[in-house]
Amino acid sequence: MSPLPREAAKARRGDLFVRYRRRGERRILSGRLMSDGRISAFDGSEDRVGEVVWLPPVSPRKIVAVGLNDREHALEMGKPLPREPLLFLKAVTSLAAHEESVVYPQVSSRVDYEGEIALVVGRTADHISPREVRNHLFGICAANDITARDIQASDVQYTRAKSFPGFCPVGPAVEVGGTPQGRTVVTRVNGEIRQEGRVSSQIFGWEDLVSYISHMMPLEPGDIVLTGTYRGVGAVQVGDRMTVEVSGLGIPLSNALVMDPFPGLSTCWPGK
Repeated sequence: MSPLPREAAKARRGDLFVRYRRRGERRILSGRLMSDGRISAFDGSEDRVGEVVWLPPVSPRKIVAVGLNDREHALEMGKPLPREPLLFLKAVTSLAAHEESVVYPQVSSRVDYEGEIALVVGRTADHISPREVRNHLFGICAANDITARDIQASDVQYTRAKSFPGFCPVGPAVEVGGTPQGRTVVTRVNGEIRQEGRVSSQIFGWEDLVSYISHMMPLEPGDIVLTGTYRGVGAVQVGDRMTVEVSGLGIPLSNALVMDPFPGLSTCWPGK
């Protein structure tokens, strides 16, 4: 599967690009999410949003995330403001679609939501300047950087805490040509607002972030950059539904937490 679907070339600036399957079918479709609840597929057919199985809009080769990129969030975590972007990677197997269930790992006793904006790369970005970044983006979508907070606190780096399966829901739609400029991000748990963030409060701007990352690793078409969460992160439990709404992106990203069907490995996680 191509990281950036071939059908993405059919999308126009301003389109809300989605990928999905019809229930009971295996064929993957791409199209435009319309304001009236229809999906206009690129093959000329139409579907209703309540009658499809959603897929992540892209299949990245890597997911690069930025930590502590909001002043108030850094303060609530008891961390000093970063002097340069704090980067970490999430495993691509952590990717999840809109409405896909997310497993609460048995080896964790504290799982948190982190609503934010994801940048989707459209053209290879390698040693580019901030002013060039717009020309290398496919668009933006909602994301939830789910985190096993207790594991994060116990480890030197973030990989294990951030990379459980399903810990990176994205979508459901990518706004083609969109940028984070002027956006708001609202995260709800079971309908209750927990986070209300504005991109203007972030420490490092999205153009600077992409440029910075591109000088360490080339960003390729379909890659995802998570731009950082906002004040108000908190714990969720099995049965909770997390919703991340980015202004202008249509349907909010929504995922429910379910129980882990696999027992924890006590030999790998002493004390669990």
